[in-house]
Amino acid sequence: MMQNQSLRFLVVKAHPHDFTHCAGTCGIHASQGDSITVVSMTNGVGTHNERLYDELLKPEAEQDPEIINQSADDYARLKEEEFRKVCALFGVTDVRILDFPDKPFHNTPEAVEVLRQIIYDVRPHVLITQRPHLSGRNAMASGAHNDHDETAFAIMEAQGLAGTPNYGSRQRPHTIAATYYPGVYYMQDEIDFYVDISDWKEKRVEAEILFSSQGHTETFARKRIELHTGHAGWYARTGYAEGFVRANPEVLSRIHVPETALRRASEPRQNYLKRLAGEL
Repeated sequence: MMQNQSLRFLVVKAHPHDFTHCAGTCGIHASQGDSITVVSMTNGVGTHNERLYDELLKPEAEQDPEIINQSADDYARLKEEEFRKVCALFGVTDVRILDFPDKPFHNTPEAVEVLRQIIYDVRPHVLITQRPHLSGRNAMASGAHNDHDETAFAIMEAQGLAGTPNYGSRQRPHTIAATYYPGVYYMQDEIDFYVDISDWKEKRVEAEILFSSQGHTETFARKRIELHTGHAGWYARTGYAEGFVRANPEVLSRIHVPETALRRASEPRQNYLKRLAGEL
């Protein structure tokens, strides 16, 4: 395959909001003609229902019955609406919300099989998913259950099975060319590369605001993006960035020096500072 041909991306996350950690990168690729399929293993109803949490802290006589009596199905519909709107901001229309429960989500044979079939359907060149390392690359185990880890284990198993001939089936195997994990789950010195999303920063803010069911306000959204993508951008020496960790070392035909690195090496320091400040 020539690199100038379109790529197919498969993004697999535990909860709808997890997509935002790579949303800017997905937006860049979607705008360049690549196809993006986003899968959430759960509808997220057990995660981040901040309004219900706050109501339950109040004395019973002061609780809002509309919030207290909201059903899980009603909340799921609201979360799905938010999720699809967020994906649309970044040009993503193939959005799939699976029926597995969250808090806890478990890596089960059923989940693995569903993911394997999705891989057969999409036949992605690139997989972006949760980290499979329990605590960075040191793999320090935690006794606590984590939906994100379980999602990673499920898609890793499905990825392996999809690339293996299945006896008794004429299904064509599929091997994913490259797998990446969003850098939000790693320390800065573990990041392999950054994608400059400075032009997509406002979309990232808008996406956070759209998740209003999680209690996000515009003030919170802007602060979150400044802290997350702004912090990554500082390390990447640009305005805003999303970091990634490679699943495997890449084999190159030659050493490639990015244009951004060549520019930084020769540009005046004042230009560099202005670029970090968003003035260039």
